[in-house]
Amino acid sequence: MKSIELNTYNWRYIRLALSLALLKRENIIIKNGFEFIDTHYDLLPLFNSLKKVVADTGAGVLGSSESDIIFNPEKLSGGIYNFDCDKYSPITEIELFLMPSLFHSNSRSVINYSGVTHSSLSYPTTVVKTTLFDFLERLGFYGSFNLKRFGFYGSGGGIAESKIYPMEPKKCDDLFSFNECKIEGIKIFMAKMNMDMAKKEKEFIIKKTGVDENSVQIMEVVDADGFGNSIQAYTVCNGINVILSKDMNIYNSAGDFVFDESGYYSALSGLIQDIELLSKSKKIPKVYAEELLPYMLMTGSAINDDLIHYPAYGVCREFL
Repeated sequence: MKSIELNTYNWRYIRLALSLALLKRENIIIKNGFEFIDTHYDLLPLFNSLKKVVADTGAGVLGSSESDIIFNPEKLSGGIYNFDCDKYSPITEIELFLMPSLFHSNSRSVINYSGVTHSSLSYPTTVVKTTLFDFLERLGFYGSFNLKRFGFYGSGGGIAESKIYPMEPKKCDDLFSFNECKIEGIKIFMAKMNMDMAKKEKEFIIKKTGVDENSVQIMEVVDADGFGNSIQAYTVCNGINVILSKDMNIYNSAGDFVFDESGYYSALSGLIQDIELLSKSKKIPKVYAEELLPYMLMTGSAINDDLIHYPAYGVCREFL
């Protein structure tokens, strides 16, 4: 059994290690991984949902022993899957966990999800569909991820369908080389909340970014089970659609209403920083680059020095 000791403890690196272990069907133990999850209580429902997905698909046994995570994976075959996820578990995390193995399948996979489509714990479905899959197409990995109904953290009820096709790997040595990154528009999604807040968000965004007033749209989500507020900035970089997003924390995993103004402006400011970094330095967010790293390694694509120093690179090299 391979022992993994993460230099940086973060849910994304835990999920990445589990995902690549599933791909390689390699038994692993992530030292102190469960201790990290257990002390970050918002992650526990997500870990439990991942355990259920592994069990339901016959992809092995995922569990914990004292402070460690233990995973004994089995082969995950392509097929049709239906996952009804917890109202505190973003479905995009399940999707990202399954993708490497399903891309290596010999047949198309269709996954029907119900649960959380928008949460600060992960990316909204649109980021996977429009941004990650746009990049992955250049590497020969094809998929779709269509949102059918919004589902916000704490209430769930969202619906989405994913399709993953057998890979046709190809090398790409200039995946992140951009000559121009332009903001096309910004959308503010609001569900069952005071729409005056959306107007304040619009004013704040216009003031901080200088974008034209007409390029910022307020979208009221009528068909949703609970409160939600998601902001998405649409940019185009050399023909690739890069969506930057922030979802406001409305509830915690205990179901308590935790929305507060300081966290609200902190999230907005974080989005503004991401927009400025992309438009001025032509650099996509680090988290996006780290999601794409394993696929770059699978295809033998060029990895620049910055990426080599990312924690995700070290996780990938344990398996690839």
